[in-house]
Amino acid sequence: MERDFLNPEQRAAVSHGDGPLMVLAGAGTGKTRVLVHRIAHLVETGCDPRSILAVTFTNKAAGEMRHRLRQLLGARADAMWIGTFHATCARLLRKYGEVLGLTRSFVIFDDGDQMKLIERLLKEHGLDDQVSARTILSRFDRAKNRGVSPLEVQTGSFDDIVEKIYPLYEKQLAKENAVDFNDLLLKTLALFEKPETKHTLAVRFSHVLVDEFQDTNVVQFNLVRSFSQATRNLTVVGDDDQSIYAWRGAEPRNLLDFDRDFADATVIKLEHNYRSTQLILDAANAIICHNRDRHDKALWTDQAGGDPIEIYQAGDERGEAYFVAQTIRRMIDEGPMSPNEIAVLYRTNAQSRVLEEHLRAARIPTKIVGALSFFERKEVKDVIGYLRLIGNPSADSAFERVINVPARGLGETTVDRLRAAARASNGGMLEAARLAARGEVAGIGPQPRKKLQAFVELIEGLKAVIAGGASVAETIIQVVDRSGFRAKLEADESSEARDRLDNLAELVTIASDFDEESAEAQSIDAFLERISLSAPSDNAGSAESVVLMTIHVAKGLEWPAVFITGLEDGLFPSLREREGQSEDVQLEEERRLAYVAITRARKQLVLTHARTRRVWGEVRMQGPSRFLEDLPPGVLAAPRRGNQLTPRAPAIVNGNWDARRQKNKRFGRGTVDEFDQRTHDDDPVFNVDGDVDPVQPFRSGDTVQHTLLGLGRVVAISGNGKDMKVIVDFPEAGRKTVLPSYLRATDNELN
Repeated sequence: MERDFLNPEQRAAVSHGDGPLMVLAGAGTGKTRVLVHRIAHLVETGCDPRSILAVTFTNKAAGEMRHRLRQLLGARADAMWIGTFHATCARLLRKYGEVLGLTRSFVIFDDGDQMKLIERLLKEHGLDDQVSARTILSRFDRAKNRGVSPLEVQTGSFDDIVEKIYPLYEKQLAKENAVDFNDLLLKTLALFEKPETKHTLAVRFSHVLVDEFQDTNVVQFNLVRSFSQATRNLTVVGDDDQSIYAWRGAEPRNLLDFDRDFADATVIKLEHNYRSTQLILDAANAIICHNRDRHDKALWTDQAGGDPIEIYQAGDERGEAYFVAQTIRRMIDEGPMSPNEIAVLYRTNAQSRVLEEHLRAARIPTKIVGALSFFERKEVKDVIGYLRLIGNPSADSAFERVINVPARGLGETTVDRLRAAARASNGGMLEAARLAARGEVAGIGPQPRKKLQAFVELIEGLKAVIAGGASVAETIIQVVDRSGFRAKLEADESSEARDRLDNLAELVTIASDFDEESAEAQSIDAFLERISLSAPSDNAGSAESVVLMTIHVAKGLEWPAVFITGLEDGLFPSLREREGQSEDVQLEEERRLAYVAITRARKQLVLTHARTRRVWGEVRMQGPSRFLEDLPPGVLAAPRRGNQLTPRAPAIVNGNWDARRQKNKRFGRGTVDEFDQRTHDDDPVFNVDGDVDPVQPFRSGDTVQHTLLGLGRVVAISGNGKDMKVIVDFPEAGRKTVLPSYLRATDNELN
């Protein structure tokens, strides 16, 4: 076989003989090529294809590996064991599982099956209104990923429920001759403890090869070590700088300590990158080199130079999204980029909403990968369901959506009887619930009546909140708090629960923006109408689309042009506390995430961040990500005009950017400085001559105190009464338009 196209390091890895081998393959250095050609080399030098085990993490990767091996070896590739950890273990258990009490026809419970079983067990024991099935399943999963029983892991949260439910869960699996995904691995590992199968499995494979080894957990490491213990012919390929899945059980130390666990291992580094320009690689190297816990390596390429990396600071998240959309629109219009050559990456799914909205307004075909469109996410639809029911008590579909969200222990039987009662009275289900709470609906017992009474009181309390003049944003916050959404999600330790909270915070931000569009009170009905018009994507299904995705989902992919958004301390790097991780360990993983994001770009890279970002309706000052400070000056483009004085993003009306002219006309005076220091939600500054009205609380020149922004000086005042707005110049944040209620006069001196 001709291998002239392999570089020296790749060739050394491919031709390695027996014994353990660790290939440290940096991003874009051809690791899949090395793995495939190493397997082909083994077969060509006499290794029986049936004795080769190649393990990957996805069915797609396994399929690609088999396809490439067929091109190199023909039908011989079909005799190899190539697959994911779970597929490989399932195949072995079908053959040897009887020694563990499994028949060959055992059933595999997927995520949905596990959820249904846990939901049923919680309901049977009256625990379904205390904790979600997802939370309990996450507890089971985290423990099994570490190779221990969930009963051995005490966190303080729902320990008593785990102790009750887990034995029942295991008993039911055994009764149904079933295993879950984690059991596939754990039970295969258990085969190595059985005299009947221990030796057979230890010598079953002459060579074991593992891709993406940095993503293995403790159980997976023990598996591959067991498979190769007799021959010690273990090849692992991975990159410790791309280990970004510790939150789901991956153990970076498996790769970091491989040469300690296998002291005779040969170590080969692949540093020649075939993907990105040197400037992009210099940026990635400059960030990742600050990690202490890593194998030393630095990517390089024959593609010297390249386009400088642009850093853009926006006033807020909408200004950031507007800039991204404007820049992409220009790339597409002026060429040579097409939409499918561009990716927009972010740290959390909640960031996608405003980006999606502005890209759609710019008529850019867009596809969100790895997550639902924002308004289709369950928690968002649940809160919208509450709003619909509050605004329209006859909205039975909304009632049915939220009556048991969060779980209240109200079953389908109760809902069926409410539905029948509503039909009989020709009324709505909320009214039927009110009647049932008073004992006026047959077949509904005392416990369900009590829960229905609490639900009716919840809805009435939320109506009172609106009647009291609450904004749409405040109403949503009250829904999240009073319904128990926030408490349930905050008690849940899963990453999914944190994402759901982020999405609810983003919904509050949408409502805050909506509330501030007019001096008049905005209604729930108008907000729901806005959402219904915003939710559908005009470009859904476009073959050529700009992709939006989290950095975790982007791993393994690449594009000519990449935008990385939200580079702010607290957002990226995320500074949330994580179970079992010190702040230093957490920061190192965040830095690896930045390295992964940067190395997705082939030719162009744009990094963006915002000075302020709205979270749960509050405007928060954001500091630039510490990762930006790591970038060497030589890789950066000169700031464009206005990069320090950021342009305002226009409001989006009717799905596009038509609002700027309309907004200026509405105010009737003053002009907008396209490069002023205000954030997007600030109104135009008005020049006010002379003294202000005596009834106004502040005058031009007054020093005022803002809780978040600190001391500032009043520049001008517009409007009267509830329409009054104060323009304040803050030394750090620049000029802002602020409602008087957020300010207080002070005698402190402004430096």
